[in-house]
Amino acid sequence: MRADQTIQEPKMPDDLYSLIITGVIAVVVLWLVVFVVRKLIGIALLTALAIGVWMVWNDPDLLNWTADSMLGFF
Repeated sequence: MRADQTIQEPKMPDDLYSLIITGVIAVVVLWLVVFVVRKLIGIALLTALAIGVWMVWNDPDLLNWTADSMLGFF
């Protein structure tokens, strides 16, 4: 680097159009993150429910206990 060159620090644009675009992009990214996290939580809950049903179905003692509990409850 030569002696007459200076390093310019990048700066945040301060005109209104750039701030609006930055805000819109931030909102879209936040919405996408919330959407993906919500879907992942839903998939995790469905997977846990499927594993629980599979465990109950394959264990006769647990199946009988569950059936007796449901009949007593309803």
